[in-house]
Amino acid sequence: TPQGVKAEFEPFDLLFRELKVLGSFLNPYTHRRAAELIASGTIEIDRLISRQVSLEEAPAVIANPPAPGEVKVLVVPRRG
Repeated sequence: TPQGVKAEFEPFDLLFRELKVLGSFLNPYTHRRAAELIASGTIEIDRLISRQVSLEEAPAVIANPPAPGEVKVLVVPRRG
């Protein structure tokens, strides 16, 4: 989000619904380099993808814990 954008929440929700507020950081300048490394074959991503599922199967995959040894599940919208 851009600097200066404010998010509002009620402390009541944090306490009684036991919610957590987490922040994260994404470096937008690494995407191009990562894509180049993948395209050149320097990074082999096929071994990282454990299985592919359709868009319809995605909610079940997200709702359940990963299978033993599963690294990444690729959602392919037009699969199946």
